[in-house]
Amino acid sequence: MSDPQPLLSMPSYVPGTTLNDTTRQLCGAPYLDPDFANAVIREVVESERKAVPPSYGFDLDPVVRHCLRARRLLLIRYAVVTALLIAGLCANSIATIAWLGFAAIVVFLRSSAYRELPRAMRLAGLAALAGLVFCFLGYLLLQVVAAGFIASAGFSVPDDPFDDYGSTSSGLLAGGVQTFLLVSPLALAIAMGAALFLSRRQAYGILTTELAPGVPPVVPRGHNPRVEWRLGVVAAMQRGNICVQDTDPYAGAGFIEHSWSFAVTLRPSAGDDGRVALDTAALNRRVHDAVLGLRDERLRAGERIPNIYVVPYVAADGNRRADDPLIDPQTRTPRTLASPETIDAIMASPQGGLRHYLRAVIPASGKEIRTPDGRLVLPAQDSGIGVTAFIHLAVEGGMLYTEFVCTVMPQVRPLYQFVDNVRPERVTAHAVADTLSNFLRDNVLGPVHLMRLAWDTLRLPSRMARSGRSADEFRFYDYGAHFSVRELASQRPTVKFMQVLDAEKYVKLLDRVVNETVLDHLADSGVDTTEFRAAVASVSIENATFHGGQQSFGGRTVNIQHNAPGGSRA
Repeated sequence: MSDPQPLLSMPSYVPGTTLNDTTRQLCGAPYLDPDFANAVIREVVESERKAVPPSYGFDLDPVVRHCLRARRLLLIRYAVVTALLIAGLCANSIATIAWLGFAAIVVFLRSSAYRELPRAMRLAGLAALAGLVFCFLGYLLLQVVAAGFIASAGFSVPDDPFDDYGSTSSGLLAGGVQTFLLVSPLALAIAMGAALFLSRRQAYGILTTELAPGVPPVVPRGHNPRVEWRLGVVAAMQRGNICVQDTDPYAGAGFIEHSWSFAVTLRPSAGDDGRVALDTAALNRRVHDAVLGLRDERLRAGERIPNIYVVPYVAADGNRRADDPLIDPQTRTPRTLASPETIDAIMASPQGGLRHYLRAVIPASGKEIRTPDGRLVLPAQDSGIGVTAFIHLAVEGGMLYTEFVCTVMPQVRPLYQFVDNVRPERVTAHAVADTLSNFLRDNVLGPVHLMRLAWDTLRLPSRMARSGRSADEFRFYDYGAHFSVRELASQRPTVKFMQVLDAEKYVKLLDRVVNETVLDHLADSGVDTTEFRAAVASVSIENATFHGGQQSFGGRTVNIQHNAPGGSRA
């Protein structure tokens, strides 16, 4: 007889043969936004013991690996910039310092901090820049005029009386040194521009080659065993059905757009005294089947929602002891996969420390449009948003508690969609444009970026170790994820009207299916549905609702519960 399946375990991870659109866009994000890369590394890698939310619709593993690679490329870029600046200070310190001062003032004048200053201070800044430019030009002009005047007056430096034979060679050497000092700033500026261009050209090349649609994934590998071990745990953890989070049990699904909850007494429909026993598992199965009915093959192809699916989902509090059954003693991180037997046990004991939901997902992938004779009007297109409904059904104390939470995952930020928008033949032009627009900023802030990146890179293993020590030092530790990487990359609020309309449509469809299914199941089970119907009628997703003495204005989602007292008020 085979061993029974573990109640709680770690999922297995099998990398995909290709990267979908969302994964590719998130993999390209760190090359376009260093702040995104740093935030992902801090949350996923440095927090060695923390969980990650379930990853639906994308693969977190290649995203984190590209974040680490983008940081390494930035480290190399600013190391070259800093080396060239040091060479400039050695070759011609006056010109290099003057250039950095000019660049710093221009960078400040282009910053948002300068634009927020009073008008008088902004004008003073422009005057300071103009004064610096005129002083530098005046210095150069003075050198040229003074040299010409001395030469025309016939003055010369006396020869060294102790060097009768070396005067000619000394003059040539001095002339060569002078020429080098004049030419070196220009040569270093050209080298700086070339280094920055090649660095950006390499980054854009990654976006258009390794992250192109349909290309087999090229997953960067690191050299630190501890980091590789952590990434292996994260890759498996993301495929679970348990979300370990202290503040947001729906992390990774987007942002809440509509929710309601209420409790009704399970009274017999015949008016008899007592309560009706309700099978929670049967009710969950019926709601599960009803939601999947939206893709019923008996519906016409255009009417079906073919990509909808329903999966079990468990929300868990992140603050736990190290010997908690949810914590894997081998990886010392939360287990994120609950077996079917565990799901049934959680469903039957809703007062426990784990909460069961049905998670109904309508992903961003759309469906094609065809005429009745089969001609293609529009191929399937990615809507950019995903709608998720969390349904919690629990029977306690002879009452049914129903909770419905609908979230919408917005599209990826337009900047991160550059991986799909850029044409390969335009990569060089984009690299040149970005190099020119950021040239002064890279010169001024290059050493600062280098020190910060080098510090973060060197401290990465020690920060991971410190996270582990914090978990081992105290009895309780917050193993919950701080945020979802997918939500971090999302554009909020949603600005495209078609996405707003689609989100509202699917929210209402899911809401209606759940309400009607619960009502039908209660009626079939002999439960009086009067109270439930009244509670459903008091829930509105319009802008304003009026029910009895309680009103709510201006909210998209309104939750209202009527409490009918059993007797008269004294």
